Amino acid sequence: MRRISLSLLLAALAAPTAAAQSSYTLDVDASTSNFTFGGDSSVGVIRGRPPTFDMDGDMEVELSASGSGFSSGQFTGGTLVTVPTRIKAEIPNIFSWLPPLATIYIDDAAFQPTSPVFPIDAAGNFSTDIVMTPLAGTVTIIPLTGSTTVGNLVDYGATDPTPVAGTILPNGGGASLSMPVDLTFYSDDGQGNWVQLDLDGTLNASAASSNDMTLSTPGAVVAGSNADFDVINATPSSAMFLAYGLSLGSTPVPPLGITLDVNGAKQLGGTVVTDAQGSGGWTIPVPAIASGVTAYLQACQLGRTSNVLTVAIQ
Repeated sequence: MRRISLSLLLAALAAPTAAAQSSYTLDVDASTSNFTFGGDSSVGVIRGRPPTFDMDGDMEVELSASGSGFSSGQFTGGTLVTVPTRIKAEIPNIFSWLPPLATIYIDDAAFQPTSPVFPIDAAGNFSTDIVMTPLAGTVTIIPLTGSTTVGNLVDYGATDPTPVAGTILPNGGGASLSMPVDLTFYSDDGQGNWVQLDLDGTLNASAASSNDMTLSTPGAVVAGSNADFDVINATPSSAMFLAYGLSLGSTPVPPLGITLDVNGAKQLGGTVVTDAQGSGGWTIPVPAIASGVTAYLQACQLGRTSNVLTVAIQ
C-alpha cells in the first residue's frame, strides 16, 4: 500500500471543514449525585424503601469552547448506574397493618444519556432535552397474592425527551457538570396493568481533561540537539503526521478532512503509526541555527487534529 505524505496532502485543493469540538468523559460523583425513587401503578402508589439512592458512572459530552468557557454541548453516551445496585420499593396496603400489595426490586440498572446539541451561555448555563435509555437491569415484582414476575428494564424503553437545565463550566483543562433531572420510565402490558417509575435527583460530574488528541514535549527544545514530541488519545493503529509553521493561521488538508491551526504548515519528521492505545511520537533533530525561533507544532490524523504546541527553541 502506497503511503501518502503530509506534504502531498497539504498541496491539495482547499475544502471547507467543520469546527472542532472537544470530547470529555465526565466521572459522576456518587456522593453528591443523590436521587429519590418512587412512582405509581395500576394498583397503587409506589414508594421507595428507602426512598433514596445515588447515581454513579460516566457521561460522554462534546463541548465547543468559546473564550474562557463553552459555547455549546451535546450528551453523546456513557453509562449511569445506581448505588446500591439493588433499589427496592413497595406498594403499600391501604390497611397499614397488612403486608404491602407488592414489593419491587430493580437490580443492576444501567442507563445511557443522550441529547441534541444545546447552547451554553457565558455563565455556563444550559437547557436541553435529555433521553435516558436503559442498557441493562431487571425489575422484579412480588405481589401479595399471585406469581412473581421478572422483567427486563430495557423493555421499558427510553424515557421521553425530558427537559433539563444545569451548568457546565471549565475546570482547569477539564469540565464540571451539575444537572438536576426528573426521569420517568413507563410499562403497560395492555391488559390494564401498568407501572410508572420516577427517578428524581441531581447529577454532578467532572473530567480532569478532555479526551482530545494531545501533543506535548517532555522538556525544553534546544537548538543543535534532539527533541521528543509525544501524542496521546489519537486514533489507535493509524497513520499520524506532525506539522509545523512559524505563525498561527489556517492550513486546510482536505484528504484528511481537517484544517490545521498553523499558517503555511509543513511536515516535520516522518509518518508515524500509533500504537493500540492511540499513542505515538517523534524524535526530531533541531537545527543549530534555529535558536531563538518560536515554532507552532500540530499533530494530525484522518479527521482529527491535536492542540497547537508552541515551542520556543533555546
